[in-house]
Amino acid sequence: MNKILIASHGHLASGIQSSLDILTGLGKEVSVIDAYVDDRDYTKDIKTFVEDLHGKTGVIFTDLLGGSVNQKVMLEVAQQKNIFVITGTNLAIVLSVALSTDSVTKESLQELIAASQVQLVEVSHDDTNLSDDSFLE
Repeated sequence: MNKILIASHGHLASGIQSSLDILTGLGKEVSVIDAYVDDRDYTKDIKTFVEDLHGKTGVIFTDLLGGSVNQKVMLEVAQQKNIFVITGTNLAIVLSVALSTDSVTKESLQELIAASQVQLVEVSHDDTNLSDDSFLE
């Protein structure tokens, strides 16, 4: 499994970790930062994640592009060519990366991001596609 850190405002990161654990059992393999839920300086947790990679590839997910969590992550990984940062995180992209058996590359991440983006849709109770499994394909 790829090394993963999820960092968010509030408890979104640990919530995604919990969902990942329920769906795959991999929740404990993912590091999380729930920022601003207490007075702790979470910058140290970012640095620890980076150091623990020992030059191997890692993926950091943040919640909001340009948000304070994303900004702090970017400051800590600015010179790290082995770390990819994805923002606007959803469960679909985290699942995709966590379940990927291949080491992440820029190209493979672009494909996973594109596939995860199409999962953000409005579903209406009037949607006739909900009566069959075609929307799962």
